Amino acid sequence: MWHDMTALQLGREIAGGVIDPVDLAEHFLERIATLDAEGRIFIRLSEDRTRAEAQAARRRQRQGAGRGPLDGVPVSWKDLVDVAGVETTMAARALEGRVPERDGVLLQRATQAGTVFLGKTNMTEFAFSGLGINTTHGTPANAHDTTVDRIPGGSSSGAGVAVARGLGPIAIGSDTGGSVRIPASLNGVVGLKTTIGALPMDGVMPLASLFDTIGPLTADVADAAAMWSVLSGRPMADLDGARITGKRLVAVASPMWRGIDEGIDHACRQALSRLEAAGADVEWQDVDEFAQAMDVAGRLITTDAWSRWSGVVSDRPDRIFPFMLPRFLSGKAQAGHEVLEILRELDSLAGRLHRRMGGCDALVAPTVRIGAPRIADLLDDEKAYREANAGMLANTTPGNLLKVCAVTLPCGKDASGMPAGLMLMQRPGREEALLRLAGAVEAAGTTQLPS
Repeated sequence: MWHDMTALQLGREIAGGVIDPVDLAEHFLERIATLDAEGRIFIRLSEDRTRAEAQAARRRQRQGAGRGPLDGVPVSWKDLVDVAGVETTMAARALEGRVPERDGVLLQRATQAGTVFLGKTNMTEFAFSGLGINTTHGTPANAHDTTVDRIPGGSSSGAGVAVARGLGPIAIGSDTGGSVRIPASLNGVVGLKTTIGALPMDGVMPLASLFDTIGPLTADVADAAAMWSVLSGRPMADLDGARITGKRLVAVASPMWRGIDEGIDHACRQALSRLEAAGADVEWQDVDEFAQAMDVAGRLITTDAWSRWSGVVSDRPDRIFPFMLPRFLSGKAQAGHEVLEILRELDSLAGRLHRRMGGCDALVAPTVRIGAPRIADLLDDEKAYREANAGMLANTTPGNLLKVCAVTLPCGKDASGMPAGLMLMQRPGREEALLRLAGAVEAAGTTQLPS
């Protein structure tokens, strides 16, 4: 079925005249209507736009005027990317009624490349949590537990679930402290965290402008590479012939393997063993820069978020999720001179880390240390909510603070049968090299999409 195919496979079939882009768009709209009837995954559709863009792709195909490998392929967008004429509110009740007049720059680029706008996906309100819980629109349940509603991961919750459940081949998310990688990991898909500043953020509603990035969630590495090329305007990473033999990987023993769930630990270690068997050189090291960054700047994202949203939070506190409100308010604590001192220290730590990374092909760690808790267990227990959120963000946020690019790949299952993710990290601006390495990991049979 079309929903089991990758984006590039769909693009090739469209280009070859085998798949009609209009039929493909209708296929995914019907799946969304059937499998997301409550609107917890997709919170806004624009079916007229979807159909019009699919019809334009059909005309291009018939005229032999395709715009690239993703022409005619549906793509969903997190509800913080502006879509002209469509309410865009970061899925937050406090921002209801905000309707932008023009598309964000990245959506403009994707439309020019021929992709078809599929709809707006759900997210944590204001993108301010790694759990994915949303009490305004409802929380999309994790795609891999059919008996219990577990968190999807956040903040790009709808994006991760949409790809995992076959409601669209590519979803665009954002990552400020892990918000692409966490839902990708928990839902068993690929997620690319791009370098800060690599993509234009015009038309993207910010959480913390110092650290916000945009990236795709996809079924495989090739799709991530194709969408990265569309968003960045850079040539697509060459994945042909990518092999893991001779690659040097540094497993981040501390802090990223500390306090890890036993099942996730086993899945990630097994993945590294398979890579070693395929010819990789895996070396375990403590990477103190990550822990130091969290010690120095663990609250900086919160401070940045408060500087951006203090007016809305102060004016409409009753419209903010109660467990989120104290975190927003804590952003008042750091004075301006403290922020500048922290930024200088982060620059120093980032320089040290990037020099260390120059000696290997990637740093490697579990994407998330803990399994996905039940949604119900977190809705009425603020302490459990805070602890779970901290656990979700522990391995991903240091990369944002220290400006790396990163990708998460599914690498097996934890003890409860839920997906586990393996994260690869590289120096800033090296997305193509990172994606080629991720392709080599994939080719080595390390990635295992949970069934």
